[in-house]
Amino acid sequence: MQALLTGALAGALAGFAVATFLFTRRENPALAFARAARQLLPRRIILVRHGESQGNTDSSLYRSKADNLIELTPRGCDQATAAGERIKAILGDQRAHLVVSPFERTLQTARYLRSAIEDNLIHTYVEPRVREQEFGNLQDDEFSRYRAEQQRVGRFFYRFPTGESGADVYGRTKQWLDTFVCSVNLRPGVEHADALVVVTHGLTMRLVLMAMYGWSPNTFSTIWNAGNCEHFVLKLDETKAGNLPYSLDKDEGAVPRSALDVLVSFRDGSTETLRLDDYLALAPPRSTRTAEAARMLAKQHGRDAASIESIDFFACRAGFNPNVVSPPSSVRRLSLDVLALGWDSSVSLREELPAS
Repeated sequence: MQALLTGALAGALAGFAVATFLFTRRENPALAFARAARQLLPRRIILVRHGESQGNTDSSLYRSKADNLIELTPRGCDQATAAGERIKAILGDQRAHLVVSPFERTLQTARYLRSAIEDNLIHTYVEPRVREQEFGNLQDDEFSRYRAEQQRVGRFFYRFPTGESGADVYGRTKQWLDTFVCSVNLRPGVEHADALVVVTHGLTMRLVLMAMYGWSPNTFSTIWNAGNCEHFVLKLDETKAGNLPYSLDKDEGAVPRSALDVLVSFRDGSTETLRLDDYLALAPPRSTRTAEAARMLAKQHGRDAASIESIDFFACRAGFNPNVVSPPSSVRRLSLDVLALGWDSSVSLREELPAS
């Protein structure tokens, strides 16, 4: 009897061990759901900036008309119509949702644009979370002073009185990505969308990319607004990690323009501030890519890459020790704190006025 009990106990323990092994080897249910959700994401997200607006041609209009009521110019209407034709060529017969900022200029852009893609559309969402940054009381006579303060503090961090900062817009944009885009094809009874066409604003487009690609605020500050009715195409790439594995398609859409002023030290002892165009092409952490940056600068400015001794990506900003010794592949004037965070640094560029 004792032997029988011992054998039964041993068998039970072995079974428990196998079950434990199988359970621990099984994929986490939440992770399995996330993987399945990735496969149901729209194959494309097409971000479109509104057409030329009254505010783009006459910035003084913001002092007499609310930002959300600024309308398209006749040229902006034509741009929106042409954008619709381009997007139709991309979509073909694919089904899509149209997502629109509630500002007048984006609503009007969507009106002209959708005439070409009406047969593709499942539903139109007027989405406040993809609206323009709120600048507060633009009629205030001190608005020019606010703009000057924004340039000093940085567009991402500066909050206008009674308005928003870029960081505020990032928060609501990121929420839209996480709650709407990630779940748009997980709703029972709603037709599957192959694409999202998002009619929005220049700043918001940059912040969508910032959220998707993990840009630092410093990288964000190097990115220029898209042109009126210019579009970016994000295509699903399941080889990428994360809940939103999208890559910019350079054939179907525009590529974000970026530039950074850097201080270049030459081997002859001279220094010069040069603009590094296409800064975004450097792999992160970008401020460690001295050799690649030197080759880019040499090509862009007609210099000899071998004559460049070092590149200061921080443009000698106060607070960075020029005597810090960095890894051989990085610049000499590199903050170890920034390296530890994996962030790159830059100098804020002049922004379009007054807004996108």
